[in-house]
Amino acid sequence: MRRIILAVIRPLFLTVILLAVAAPTAMAAPITLQNATASFSQVPDFPVTASIDGNLGGAGNINGWATFSIAATAVYETQTNVGGTAGATFTFTLIQNYGSANTLGKFRLSVTADNRSTFADGLNSGGAVAANWTVLTPLTATATNGTILTAQPDQSILASGVNPAASVYTVTAATTLTNITGVRLEALQDPTLPVNGPGRSSNGNFVLQELQVDAVAVPEPATLGVFTLATALLCRRRRSSFN
Repeated sequence: MRRIILAVIRPLFLTVILLAVAAPTAMAAPITLQNATASFSQVPDFPVTASIDGNLGGAGNINGWATFSIAATAVYETQTNVGGTAGATFTFTLIQNYGSANTLGKFRLSVTADNRSTFADGLNSGGAVAANWTVLTPLTATATNGTILTAQPDQSILASGVNPAASVYTVTAATTLTNITGVRLEALQDPTLPVNGPGRSSNGNFVLQELQVDAVAVPEPATLGVFTLATALLCRRRRSSFN
């Protein structure tokens, strides 16, 4: 009888492990943003609504979000809820191709699960940017053309090193928040930046020509539950062998 039990349990255990190892990894999917809203925008040329219009800009291209060198906040709704039962991982791409070093010097990213009717009213200045925001801790932060991005104690990211005419920033982060409905981007001042920023141009300005977001929904970790089941079966077999 013990040999029969062992013959049944061992294949079950191996099958469980193989299923856990063979589980496919989810691919990141683009997140559609809408109702771009800001506390302040440099209008009429650089409204926050232009930061999600699909125009990637270029040198001198009048497009994107700028703030006249004023610290400001931009918020966006996600068109659909983002995240699995255990949260989500994000990749944020900040495209800044305007030229003349008009790139962000310091910024911070957050997400919310608040009802969409309570924030992001679509105003370019004086918009509804308040919500229950969860600040994201950067996992990685990289930039093109020599810029160095460094995470700060307050989860913001500070740019330093080479100050190129244009740069694309890529930031990854993860959260356990579910049913995410919005994204916040804070353009922050810092004494290391020209006239305190928030941009790296000589007058402290920046031009964010496009913000792109990709995400992977994180499901409940099934592997742990499966492994626990297999372990319990093996322990039961071992107890039986001592009887």
